[in-house]
Amino acid sequence: MLPLYGFLEGDALGLVILAEEHETVGALADKLREAAKMRVASSAPLAVWYRGQRLDPTVLLADSGIEPLERFDVRRADPG
Repeated sequence: MLPLYGFLEGDALGLVILAEEHETVGALADKLREAAKMRVASSAPLAVWYRGQRLDPTVLLADSGIEPLERFDVRRADPG
């Protein structure tokens, strides 16, 4: 289990998200969107950013380099 600090674009709060190493980066973004849906309505495609780099949504968290208790940011993905 990986406890992570997630910040969704448009939300005023950071949230602790519990993720599994076998989940994808894209699934992590979806978890954060679901957790914040009471404050932020978003159906746009999302991108996960970690330490200033956009992560591939198909990569497993175990292979992403994200460590427990680290911060990640989720923003709207660029249309292009």
